[in-house]
Amino acid sequence: MYPLRFLIPLTCALLCAIPSVAADYATYIGDSYSYSVSAIANDGTGNTYATGSRTVVASTPSPLTDVFVTKIDPSGNVTLLATLSGSAVDVGSSIAVDPMGNIYIAGNTTSPDFPLKLPLQGSISVAYNVAQQTGFLAKLSPDGGVLYSTYFGGTNGNSSVNAVATDAQGNAYVTGYTSASDYPRTPGLPAAGAAGPGPGSVSAAFFAKISPAGDKILYAGGLGAMARTCVGGSSCFLSSLASGGVAIAVDLAGNAYIAGNTNGAMLATTLGALLANGVGAFVAKVNSSGTGMVYVTYLGSGASQPSIGTVATDFIYAISADATGNAYLAGYTQDPNFPVTPGAFQTQLANPRTPPFVGPPDTFIAKLNPTGSAMVWATFLGGTNNDIATALAVDPSGGVWVSGTTNSSDFPVTAGVPLGGEFLVEFNSTGSSLLSGSRYPVNTVTASLAIDPQGVVHTAGATGLLSTVTPGATSSARVFGLANAALGNLAGRIAPGEVISIYGLHFGPAAPISASFNSAGFLPTTLGGLQVEIGGVLAPLLYVSDTQINAVVPFELAKATSPTSLTITGMKATPFRLIVDSQIPEVFRAAGGSAAAAINQDGTVNSQANPAKAGSYVSIWATGLGLNDIFFDVDGQQQTTTISDCACFIEDLGLFSYLVPSYAGGAPGMVSGIVQINFQVKNPNEGYTLAGSQNPFSISVVP
Repeated sequence: MYPLRFLIPLTCALLCAIPSVAADYATYIGDSYSYSVSAIANDGTGNTYATGSRTVVASTPSPLTDVFVTKIDPSGNVTLLATLSGSAVDVGSSIAVDPMGNIYIAGNTTSPDFPLKLPLQGSISVAYNVAQQTGFLAKLSPDGGVLYSTYFGGTNGNSSVNAVATDAQGNAYVTGYTSASDYPRTPGLPAAGAAGPGPGSVSAAFFAKISPAGDKILYAGGLGAMARTCVGGSSCFLSSLASGGVAIAVDLAGNAYIAGNTNGAMLATTLGALLANGVGAFVAKVNSSGTGMVYVTYLGSGASQPSIGTVATDFIYAISADATGNAYLAGYTQDPNFPVTPGAFQTQLANPRTPPFVGPPDTFIAKLNPTGSAMVWATFLGGTNNDIATALAVDPSGGVWVSGTTNSSDFPVTAGVPLGGEFLVEFNSTGSSLLSGSRYPVNTVTASLAIDPQGVVHTAGATGLLSTVTPGATSSARVFGLANAALGNLAGRIAPGEVISIYGLHFGPAAPISASFNSAGFLPTTLGGLQVEIGGVLAPLLYVSDTQINAVVPFELAKATSPTSLTITGMKATPFRLIVDSQIPEVFRAAGGSAAAAINQDGTVNSQANPAKAGSYVSIWATGLGLNDIFFDVDGQQQTTTISDCACFIEDLGLFSYLVPSYAGGAPGMVSGIVQINFQVKNPNEGYTLAGSQNPFSISVVP
């Protein structure tokens, strides 16, 4: 089902150029299943390892997923090493690789039959006779064989293992959250309370070190706030008191560093900590013997909101550590008093609000000293809208790399994609300047970062796009990813006849070129000296520029064996790996994304200010419907006939009823591969929503 709303018509936005940035290679890791990447790691020889979840049953509302482990070699070739799956929802959250090439996967599962081997915890949490989310940890051999696999986090409450790190000996260090009161703990370490699920639940940020064989917990503990910061009587008392670990690192001496967040006060901070009292982000360091905490500190004090209480203004998502015991941190803050340091790149919050109000967040990047008592340096990074760091890595020369999301038009990075929704930046070792920085399209670099010993930066986007960036190198032309031109996530999936937008770098013409139909009614397959070959077949071209190409996937791809590849002639670039689906239907949207481009029956643009009249008809357009008789399998041809031969159905999501279109077929005047659908808008007195509102529909297509 593909939801849409009527507002304003299709514009040339689908043909507008969105440039991309340089990368050594980029590839798509999907197969017949769609993939969601949570984390990557590298083994020191240029190989990248990724984990996350892949959808095996696209059920509603919760799809069934399993855990995947994929290896990408230095040339971008993809190998699926292993999957871990039970009968429910399984998600990989973090990945690490030890010097022997063994792979560690952490995550969560609701499967009571998750595959276990030599488990430390053999049962899943159950409440009301239903399996609850429980953390897991697995260690795989270099070829993907399971060495051990265990539930982890306790048996009488929800839990998740959110992060894993490893040392040279093969010990695994994990952190996450748990509401199970029986989560593991050892003497000498804090053991915060945990209780749940249900009203007033309490969770702790647990951490642990597990032996190389997975047969022993070497140490374990938990950190958690002890007091709620809200006000309001029983509603506050029954609110959750939540603490959780989100990232973990280990230094060469074996000290472990935990990054976490809490919505409560009275965390068990240590004497001399940077901030003893606060709320929100915190950082902790466990000594190498696991007998005590080197430090536990908050990063921010939060903001006092009238009638609400103190709310967190600081959240951390990433941590790394160096050989001398410094911790590198990244996240976001709304606090103008966050402990930035003099001489830092950005010493003031870009858009602060007068207390008690808080403004949009800026990214923070910081280096905390080995005792947790002071910032070596700390800086804001952001513009006047929301800017959030999600991943961090430190290169061999001490440069600090950070990726994240931005909604700021004045974000202090101008290279790459104008107004691109993601960023990748490199700070110098003192945090005083940016050595490099680019904006990227969404779903390219924010899922995870890793840096190998050669200084190559490995990046991952959430939809399965992975790439590498060599600092200072002149990058060659390449494809970065593609999406349905109507509206779609940047990824590497195509359908026969789909109009797609290909994003990349150095495609060719500096000035954009738009195509037109020739005298015979066909689009060209050569434009601006470029050709796009998909699965060995030349694709009709709509638009080319230096950073974007719009093309039509040849209908012959319906016979292709997936995966296939895309190459662009006229430039030097590595073929881009693609998966061919039977359908990827998307409705063309207006600028802004959520509203369908629709025309009313009287020929005017549909909008909130100009809604369709009750009982009248509207027209919408879609692409990615796959091979269909209405197209006659002719690539690039301008459609002139009006044959209603598409098995398309419109569902009124308000009335839960299907509407049979009065016309569903080729879109006259447009290229073969675009479908026009006309259907009647119900009269309000038939139970429909009020005229002038944004009325929801969905479209479904029978293959």
